[in-house]
Amino acid sequence: MLICINRETALALAAQAAKAVPKTTATPEIKGIHLQADARLSMVTMTATDGEISIRASMSGTVERSGSAVIPNGLLPDILKMLPDEHVTMEIRHPGRVDIHSGSTTYNIHVLDAQKYPLPEVPFLDDTVPVSKISTMARQTLFAAGAGDQPNIMKAVRLKVGPAGLTATSTNGFCIADAVGDKNCVSDVETHVLIPARSLAVLASISLDSDVYQMGLTQGNVVFWSGTTMFSARVLEGRYPDTDNVLSRVKSLYSVSVDAADLYNAISAVSALGESEKEAPGRGELRFGEHELIVGVATADKSASIPVKAMILSPAPGPFYYNYKHLQRYLRLQRGRITLEIDQAGLLSIRTGEMRYLQSPMRPPKLSQAGKAA
Repeated sequence: MLICINRETALALAAQAAKAVPKTTATPEIKGIHLQADARLSMVTMTATDGEISIRASMSGTVERSGSAVIPNGLLPDILKMLPDEHVTMEIRHPGRVDIHSGSTTYNIHVLDAQKYPLPEVPFLDDTVPVSKISTMARQTLFAAGAGDQPNIMKAVRLKVGPAGLTATSTNGFCIADAVGDKNCVSDVETHVLIPARSLAVLASISLDSDVYQMGLTQGNVVFWSGTTMFSARVLEGRYPDTDNVLSRVKSLYSVSVDAADLYNAISAVSALGESEKEAPGRGELRFGEHELIVGVATADKSASIPVKAMILSPAPGPFYYNYKHLQRYLRLQRGRITLEIDQAGLLSIRTGEMRYLQSPMRPPKLSQAGKAA
């Protein structure tokens, strides 16, 4: 292998691929970035995988001799950062060693066997659909996915492609986030894909909303391919909660319009007191006033409340109780005025643009033992 490539472009690709390099693994062959040079196409491709996700990125370059190598332990991005010149030359002169040269600097490092590296499968183009707005769709759903000791199926985001386009849904059992993605991503047959939240977060970190991917399925994986960048993630198997049915049954009875930042700040001001409540930590109260929404927290011997200026659209006769931690995660994403809608059972629904958020209520203080699941 003998190549000459642009250092800044190579660094950008290596930084992307490094997100999939495993920190620990029992398979030493994948602990690094796979580098492949193709003289016929004048193309250099970097690939990394941790077994759950794979990232492959390509760039044009001068390729005098084709070949491949695996540069171990994520060394490639660090080396490229320190090289002094605009151009970088990489050459394998001896088996198991590669020279990386730029300006007056040369690194000679050990490389792993590229023949044993598991390269991701590319879907047939005819079996894919175009998608975009990945970053926004991920931001609007990842915060509501499960975490900690919850089942893996709850730590996923469901992507649904059908005649209406692409949507993403997440739930942790207490709240639901539903976001519309690319409306032009349509399919005659509705398909559901469960992608782990961590995998979607990595994809979003290397994507812009303007990036258009061809999304398709291979054996056990969902693949997003732009021609120069490919991201592959292992999909989860199992039955996802019927969030569509829950969302369709919510009928607004009470509503109030508030500024999202004002509501977030009010919850932050009273939330510390709620942490001391042994019965139901995180429980906060929302009460409709005459021209305000009152945010409160009460324990057996303490209470705090803050009024928030609001437009009362449909007044509610009594208070409602919600886990303010979940609500705050949603409010962090919002700007400007939002409308809170509450149904007869206390389910809280908020619509903003192409996104809908739903949170289940908690029992009043005297009766509370656990939050109800959405």
